[in-house]
Amino acid sequence: MNALVTGGTGFIGRRLVRQLVAQHGASSVVCLVKAPATPLERDALQTFRAQGLRLIEGDLVVNPVSTEAAPSVDVVFHLAANIDTDAPEEALLVNHRGTARLLDWIAPVSRGARIVYASSVAVHDRVAEPSEPIAENSPLTPRTAYGRTKLQGEVILRDRASVDGYSWTVLRLPTVYGPGQKPDGLFDQLIKKARSGSWLGRLDWPGRTSIIHVDDVAAAMIELAGRSEAAGEVYCLASDESLTVGELARSIGVSVGHPVRPIRIPTLPLGLVRGVVWNRAIQAAVPAFGRLAFWRLSLIVSDGFWFDTRKFRRIYTKPLKDIDEGMRGLKSEV
Repeated sequence: MNALVTGGTGFIGRRLVRQLVAQHGASSVVCLVKAPATPLERDALQTFRAQGLRLIEGDLVVNPVSTEAAPSVDVVFHLAANIDTDAPEEALLVNHRGTARLLDWIAPVSRGARIVYASSVAVHDRVAEPSEPIAENSPLTPRTAYGRTKLQGEVILRDRASVDGYSWTVLRLPTVYGPGQKPDGLFDQLIKKARSGSWLGRLDWPGRTSIIHVDDVAAAMIELAGRSEAAGEVYCLASDESLTVGELARSIGVSVGHPVRPIRIPTLPLGLVRGVVWNRAIQAAVPAFGRLAFWRLSLIVSDGFWFDTRKFRRIYTKPLKDIDEGMRGLKSEV
């Protein structure tokens, strides 16, 4: 497998490149890279150079993406994105406009290639209190600029496939965790709250939320990129667990040596909160500065970002890390 990776210095990209190099050799991997923004990204670039990977300097929000010609590869793993759910739409152009410009750049060599696009559960989201998990055919109703721009990226990828002659696979991801995970993301917040003993971290939030370890994401991406039956398909990726946020907090607390003593949320107040956060009139009346907090609350009092993974597990049958195994690995590498 000869592969081009965008976002290779990022959280998932670093683990993906590691597995690609281990399986196919450094000479088979090309990374489109830009100036690193964090110490982890700088370290990744140094590692890539030491391994002898071909690095092409470029920027997906610039046209053309790079002054160098796109390489001829079998697979493009498109991971580059702005994943900040707090960011305004103008800061998220890389998610959709960047996808279009990537396709422009690789158009001369993309015929016959497979493009694997890392999307998000946020393209689905919820507009009413959920009664079942999210599946690939669930409504697409993103409530954040991040979710909207990732969905636009999916549409651009699908719409151009017949003209440019590539095949595609879209992988919608839930919360991804592991070494180098998103600062101040769900896992980082729960770790901090467990260590501090914060009462917010002890509330037994009942909303189920899907998770998956970063190494499992990378392994699934590589396998599905080579599976002919995955062409033209969308998959919701997650581990085999159906944990509530409260259960997740307790597992994380044990793993970091600060067990969490749960505080049960009484049924009546919980029902009132659910009634408020899923009321469309109230949602519309929330001022702009409070909308993200309101949105996040809706996802933890109800089964917000919870995936039905049956389609994914029919094609990808390898074992997946559960939270205890994943946290042991995280603790040993942090």
